[in-house]
Amino acid sequence: MAPTPDDQVRTFHEQALARGEKRVLLRTVDGPLHSYAKDELGVVTASSHPQVRSAGGFLVMAVFFAALAVFSIMLVAGPTSRGQDPLWGALILTAAGAAGVLYAARMAGVAAKAKRLRVERGIPEPTARQFDR
Repeated sequence: MAPTPDDQVRTFHEQALARGEKRVLLRTVDGPLHSYAKDELGVVTASSHPQVRSAGGFLVMAVFFAALAVFSIMLVAGPTSRGQDPLWGALILTAAGAAGVLYAARMAGVAAKAKRLRVERGIPEPTARQFDR
């Protein structure tokens, strides 16, 4: 009996791992298995919940976190306009917002680079579903 296309991909994947390559075996959005190099993968989630995976989605997250940081600065400084002490506790929101911007911007870069590499190499888009072995 001839090996199936999935069997051929698994064999290639196992050989690549034996050579020391860092690869992940996933289904493509069209269904067949594909062995992805780490840089081709981008942001893949192992969850059935809706999650951000695209560069555009991460940029929207970055804007949200930036707005949180700006709002929190207004919370800190707001009471001073009424002659009160600054609300220093709101600085935790500023730190969280800034960290969120950095995280989302970094993930947007990872997603954009992976998308560009897949297009250049003619590699199909990975599915957002669970990992397949």
